[in-house]
Amino acid sequence: MDTSLTAEQINHFNENGYLIIPDFLSPAQCDVLKGKIRDVIDTYLDMSTHPRTVFTTYNANKAEPDKHMMTDYFLTSGDCIKFFFEEGAFSEESGELAVPKHRAINKIGHALHTDVPEYRAVAQGDAVKGICRSLGMVRPVLPQSMYIFKSPGGLGGEVTPHKDASFLHTGGTRLLGLWIPLDDADVENGCLWFIPGSHTEQAALHMNRKSDNSGCEFVGVQNNFAEEGWVAAEVARGSMVLIDGNVSHKSHRNVSERERNAFTFHLFEGEGADWGETNWNQPTEKGTFVELY
Repeated sequence: MDTSLTAEQINHFNENGYLIIPDFLSPAQCDVLKGKIRDVIDTYLDMSTHPRTVFTTYNANKAEPDKHMMTDYFLTSGDCIKFFFEEGAFSEESGELAVPKHRAINKIGHALHTDVPEYRAVAQGDAVKGICRSLGMVRPVLPQSMYIFKSPGGLGGEVTPHKDASFLHTGGTRLLGLWIPLDDADVENGCLWFIPGSHTEQAALHMNRKSDNSGCEFVGVQNNFAEEGWVAAEVARGSMVLIDGNVSHKSHRNVSERERNAFTFHLFEGEGADWGETNWNQPTEKGTFVELY
């Protein structure tokens, strides 16, 4: 498959800050990734010993990020596979799961791109390299990956407006998000929404790892996200949504009875980058910061 971007696609991405690439994966490839995640859960997740680490969308009005970003469990998840649950996954009375564990998870991160061959083949594959070359990237580096569930029936929670560059700091070089829905994604089940052209405004808020490694803290001020101008990116399964690190985007709660699984990962231009100590995710000897070429 030739994944070189056309001049028209590159212009659209540069003008809008995002691009939809249809048929990046086949339906069969989507099925493989969806099936494999059940194996990952069954292999790695033991609820008898696992911490109740709940993912909540960030709130920039707080002095510190939400609880899951303040835990050692989160800060040490960059080079391995860990699980983060939905807010409504646990019973308030018993503290036990209120839904089956395969539905209770918000996301799995952050080293699927190295630890699981099926996800590694996609994230480090020739198709992704072709996109990077089309955009003129000299030394693309892959630091993290996630599987996001967005479970049906209202359990899959909202992700509030944000810019990815608030959470991954490159020192000014290009940051990309690559988001692949493994189910059709629409307004009802929680597709992405964008403000086209908003990538021209740099992220003014940054989540920094504290110097004592006790958690993270927000530095700077939140960008002013407009109430209007949002465009829904409804896409078929297997599409690739290419996301500029500074474009404003969000997703709503999954209010449908349909799944909305997605595999997503980030890339940054390593040539000239300054991946400082303030990034929550730091390179380790395991080598999960992968140079694609």
